[in-house]
Amino acid sequence: MKYYILIGNFKPDRPEGPAFKAALDAHHAYNQKFLDSGDILTCGPKPGGGGIVVLRAESREAVDTYIAGDPFVQAGVQEYTVTEFNVFAIQDYAKDWTAEA
Repeated sequence: MKYYILIGNFKPDRPEGPAFKAALDAHHAYNQKFLDSGDILTCGPKPGGGGIVVLRAESREAVDTYIAGDPFVQAGVQEYTVTEFNVFAIQDYAKDWTAEA
């Protein structure tokens, strides 16, 4: 398993109003599936727009698939930068997240 930090930044020409709200609701539902499966450890908005996702995946290609499926990306709301990292230390309550299946 590999670990990634995804930093989402709002696009300047993103939709607003009801289109933004619809994309936001779909984005939350999409992320909930990955939270439920355990592939997202944590996620949330950041000041200035956009958000952060801490994700585990088998490969960078799987991360790209996650990004392509994100309703925020599909609606033109945000784009991601991706950084792979190695888990060196983690709180005891989160150790299962890094356990190899």
